[in-house]
Amino acid sequence: MMTNELFVTAGVLDAERKHALAERILHAMTTEDGAPDAVLDKARELTHVLVREPDVWATGGPAAPRYLVRLTVPGSWSNNPHFAGHVVPAITEAIAATEPDPERLTREPHCVVQIVGLREHGLATLGRPLTSTEITRLMTDDYRNSGETREAPDGFAIDPVCGMTVELATASLTLTHDGVHYAFCAPVCRKLFAEEHAIPA
Repeated sequence: MMTNELFVTAGVLDAERKHALAERILHAMTTEDGAPDAVLDKARELTHVLVREPDVWATGGPAAPRYLVRLTVPGSWSNNPHFAGHVVPAITEAIAATEPDPERLTREPHCVVQIVGLREHGLATLGRPLTSTEITRLMTDDYRNSGETREAPDGFAIDPVCGMTVELATASLTLTHDGVHYAFCAPVCRKLFAEEHAIPA
């Protein structure tokens, strides 16, 4: 449930390059080491990338191609530093790879990424507004219903909601249920697990 609007300086990209860039960004935003394919496939299905050229764009500095990315996500995601730490470099690198000088966007502030978090019930699909846990359920149901079991390497655990690999030494989101200790990659995964197992907050 992400919408990525990329505004690019007019005349920089033709239609074919815009489409290729949109696909590149979609892939970059929905790729994560250690995530099950079923979760990533659903994330791609629920992610939208739009490439636009504004009629008017005023800004100072050199006239080099500029990029403004507005990424709209559930508020609980935007408050997660791990999410921003993954998605901002991924988007920037995807755009930079199409440039003659791929290092320019990490040298000069010509690619700005804004992460906009929507309030609870601020995203809707299936004809109704959804909570962040409902969105997470929608994204992870295929994985959780697949019966896929994933083995965690030593010192790691598998998030029971999304299947991500979580390092136990740095895991700050945990729960114990029926004598089993679980670790989670994000607060919303922990919240969904607690709701589904009727564990008090």
